[in-house]
Amino acid sequence: MTCALVDAARTAAADAARAGGAVLAATDRSRVEVTLKDARVDVTTSADLASQAAVVAVLRAAFPQHVIVGEEGTEPGSDAEHVWYVDGLDGTSNFTHGIPWYCVSVALRCGPDAVAGAVYDPVHDELWSAGRGQGATGNGVPLRVATTGALDAAVVVSQIQTSDPGRIAQFAAMFEQLMNAAGGVRFTGAPALILSHIAAGHFTGYVERAMPPWDIGAGQLILEEAGGRLTNLAGVRVASADVTDVVATNGAVHEELLAVLAAPPTVRPTPDR
Repeated sequence: MTCALVDAARTAAADAARAGGAVLAATDRSRVEVTLKDARVDVTTSADLASQAAVVAVLRAAFPQHVIVGEEGTEPGSDAEHVWYVDGLDGTSNFTHGIPWYCVSVALRCGPDAVAGAVYDPVHDELWSAGRGQGATGNGVPLRVATTGALDAAVVVSQIQTSDPGRIAQFAAMFEQLMNAAGGVRFTGAPALILSHIAAGHFTGYVERAMPPWDIGAGQLILEEAGGRLTNLAGVRVASADVTDVVATNGAVHEELLAVLAAPPTVRPTPDR
């Protein structure tokens, strides 16, 4: 879908992502307030809120009528055709533990698709950016996905964020399938950053269930503009802001990865006692 705002929106997304990243970089982690969203592992913090507020301020100044939907709350607007999706701190658990893998994600959807977006990694001062039909860049350098053509040579990321034992068991079975098929499997956190690194050719694939739009909107655009592919588990391109399962790759290993995920998990015999 074409959108007349792509250029201005791409600039605003980059400025907003950097503003949120500046807040995170200046935050004293020892003073951050942490709140659990589930029994044990899904957390949010005062840093998430502060970063989102900085992002919203930039977007509101540039596009006062647009709706802004963030992980930490929604800002209403009169123009519901243009909706920003914001994650002020993607990789919250990593951030709270001092693990240097987290980012800010900002994307504008015009209809079903993201048309402009940016992901900013304040630890490494890396800005990933894309506009629909304009290509994608990392710190201004054009991005292109890896040429890896076989899953057994690919590094794939897969992860989950839950304390539910049933979902953990399902994930463990899927993770085993991936480990038996891929060249390597990682669990890193920060989906927007993962998708950006696939776009840059560092990872080859990514699988995660039930992803909200603020986690994947900018990353999907950056990946697709770099030549990659993002679908659900049925192989259908994601073209909405609905919560969705995600399979993302360089494109070349996509069908092979989907086939592995569609295969029934191996049932191992119970060992004799």
